[in-house]
Amino acid sequence: MPKRIKILAASIACVAILAAGIAWHLIAAGEAQASAARASPSLEIRWHGGGIVLQGMVRDAATQQALAASAAARLGGESEQVIDWLDITPAAPPVADPAALARLILLGQEGWHLQRRPTEGWLAVQFPADERSLQGRALLQAAFGPGVAIRLVQLP
Repeated sequence: MPKRIKILAASIACVAILAAGIAWHLIAAGEAQASAARASPSLEIRWHGGGIVLQGMVRDAATQQALAASAAARLGGESEQVIDWLDITPAAPPVADPAALARLILLGQEGWHLQRRPTEGWLAVQFPADERSLQGRALLQAAFGPGVAIRLVQLP
């Protein structure tokens, strides 16, 4: 086999190996990112320590402001007890009814914990069968819309 053909074949093999390595890396990075997105909540609200923590992502400033204002109102105007770590990200899962989520913040009790993931949301409460918790579930469903599965779970 002529020397040029051997060099060409070796070059093609190197390019193929390099392309396979790059493709594997991109696929692995994409899977890791998707896995991290599934594992961490996109929105989290915690009522604890005499304060309320708002954390995660919302699509717009109006939703962010409605949640922060509701949390401050829940705490009797004590806005310094509201920890607002909400990022405005257009790719965040939608909040179908921000007013319902704001009402849920007002209804919430010490120890409650809400998490939203792309296809589900859950609310941890002391007593899942009591009236207040059932109201919270209904508000959560209205807030996130009918396409999001909602669960009430009991706090440990």
